[in-house]
Amino acid sequence: MLRGLIVGGLLGVVAVSLVAAEPVSPGERARFFDFEVKGRRVAFVCDRSGSMSEPDGKPMAAAKAGLMASLDALGESQQFHLFFYSDRVTVYTPPGGPGRPMFADDDTLRGVRRFVDSMSASGGTRHADALTAALAVAPDEIFFLTDGDPRDDLASDEVERLSGRLGRARLFVVQFSVGNGT
Repeated sequence: MLRGLIVGGLLGVVAVSLVAAEPVSPGERARFFDFEVKGRRVAFVCDRSGSMSEPDGKPMAAAKAGLMASLDALGESQQFHLFFYSDRVTVYTPPGGPGRPMFADDDTLRGVRRFVDSMSASGGTRHADALTAALAVAPDEIFFLTDGDPRDDLASDEVERLSGRLGRARLFVVQFSVGNGT
């Protein structure tokens, strides 16, 4: 999938089974699947390509549930950007204009929830476009979720270009895997 970025500054890759994320208990830090969300400016990037609909829509449902659990648990000082991608990148634009990081307050989360609910799995997979969009907002951390179909791996030149743009940003990749019970 994005294995070439490991050399370029990737902090973590984790394969997770298709299970819904547990809600975060009060006082706990936000998590995106197996990763703690520590950054003050965070970008969440979720694959919505056609392969996220198999088996039985579980990857897309788990991605949405995990994303919303993370957003619900963000701290008061944390801001976020939200991207979904397939053949093209779709960015959540809050009222007040595009490009602004958002706090996870009740009003914002109501709009985000409607946006997330409207996302469906379709189309191809363009990882590089999604990562480029996320890097453009200069986050501290990028949480990148995909089913990691090897046919969609980044080309060597894309890995090199994106690795060079990571800078101080930390990139965490959550890759869904199909296991028992899915």
